[in-house]
Amino acid sequence: MSAYPTMDQYNDAVQHPKVAFSDPVLQVAKIATNGMGLPIALGGGFALTYTATSQGRKYAVRCFHKEAKGLEARYGYVDKGLRAAGETYFVGFEYQPTGVLINGKRFPIVKMDWVEGDTLGSFLEDNYSNRDRIDRLRVQFGDLERFLRSKGLAHGDLQNGNVLVKSDLKLIDYDGIYVPNMPLGQGAELGHKHFQHPMRAASGFGPEMDRFSFIVIDLSLRAISQDPELFSKYSNGENIVFTANDFFDPRRSAAFADLKAIPALARDASNFASICAAPLKGVPTLEEFLAGRSIPAAPFIIRSPAGPEYSKRSTAYIGAYDVVDATSFAAVSKQVGNRIELVGRVKKVLTAKTKYGKPYCFLFFDNSRQSVKLNIWSEGLAKLSQTPSQTWVGAWLSVQGLVDPAYTGKHGTSLSITITANSQVRKITETEARHRLRAPASSRSRGRDNRSILDDISSPSAPRSTLARGTAGISRRPAPNTLVTPMSKNQGLLKKIGSAPSTSPRHQSISTRTPVGSSPPAKGGLPWWVWAIGGILLFLWLSG
Repeated sequence: MSAYPTMDQYNDAVQHPKVAFSDPVLQVAKIATNGMGLPIALGGGFALTYTATSQGRKYAVRCFHKEAKGLEARYGYVDKGLRAAGETYFVGFEYQPTGVLINGKRFPIVKMDWVEGDTLGSFLEDNYSNRDRIDRLRVQFGDLERFLRSKGLAHGDLQNGNVLVKSDLKLIDYDGIYVPNMPLGQGAELGHKHFQHPMRAASGFGPEMDRFSFIVIDLSLRAISQDPELFSKYSNGENIVFTANDFFDPRRSAAFADLKAIPALARDASNFASICAAPLKGVPTLEEFLAGRSIPAAPFIIRSPAGPEYSKRSTAYIGAYDVVDATSFAAVSKQVGNRIELVGRVKKVLTAKTKYGKPYCFLFFDNSRQSVKLNIWSEGLAKLSQTPSQTWVGAWLSVQGLVDPAYTGKHGTSLSITITANSQVRKITETEARHRLRAPASSRSRGRDNRSILDDISSPSAPRSTLARGTAGISRRPAPNTLVTPMSKNQGLLKKIGSAPSTSPRHQSISTRTPVGSSPPAKGGLPWWVWAIGGILLFLWLSG
């Protein structure tokens, strides 16, 4: 199989379904478009998903744009496994190995039945304060867990966007699913970081890989059932209560501390902290967790964030996706077709109506002719809890979504993210924005477990931060004889816009270290062996 087509190529092809698709139903389909008449693509994992309406029915058409080893063999297993399991929690799908024609070559697609319903994330946005609905949802997840376990199945990526909530639950996106008879330890993806064990790796692919996710979901739902404000406090649109940062360091996690303070959850909060620190194979089933059985012997003392021990070690931000500066057109252009977290300050808000009289809004992060912006069409505006206005100018935003191909129009050339859900956009403080943009490049590497990423960041070989003075008037300059490695891309961006270190106890910047293997300090500095011993002691202290 040659390289898969780009998002641009798919967008061009699906505008002519009669030519593009081999499926007779899809050949007469209408593909959903945005206010400019361009196809709307939703992203996730290896595929772009288009919405097709044909003969009175809707379908999700998944077109692969990233290489997935053994894709056709994998979907052969999936087809047999899900047919045997029944349609209780799954939607009808058909893998078509030659489903779409791009530039004279045929590529695979997955045609899936469209199921109406809210995603888990949207459902929680609307119902987090309704205790009865949250408790009912928790029961449904318990039923789902028992069903999958009884069938020897594991979804592999349980998260806000892959679970539909209606009268029952439906699972979508089967790229990472495990069904009986599949080869073990050959995972194609690692799942959403905010729902996965920090040591999740491809070698963990198998029937037990959903255990951690079910515990995360169950404990989170119990937490917001007890105190709905926990959702308001911790949800970022891609999680429920916990994030990957919490899993990496439960002892200094504000979320863990808040749950530990609730008597009904104190035991399970401590047990879950132990699970996060233990090897992946030590994760119990949900049933065992709720009974307090099979908990790894790694007891944790969860410290209050307000306590004196909390700020001893800082933590780098672990995003669900690559964190990209909205002022860097070049950096965003490399992410076309990918789902990212875009962080930037709104420079301009443009509101208007399409030729059909429907309102839309563009939010620009740069005033130049080559810029990054948000597209919010009428359907997206209807989903937002707050309609953007000129008061948004100057606001810092965290935006999660798929990067659309570049578009050249009367406002210049732009790259954009289309907003289709309220959970995609979050207003954040400038301090938090700069903290997220400091996420080292290694933390955004794909296909690596979270703990190895953070170990790299925390190791003595990690680059030393060289942040310029920011608007908060705080500078962090190298001390005399301190060795400084070249800045990473994000650090360079921060130098350009001026950064201020985070003061939030939940989001502290990573501590700075002298790189291993660098040249000795300048003449007159300390001997090399003093630096080596100091680095080892510092590493042991930070790892404690």
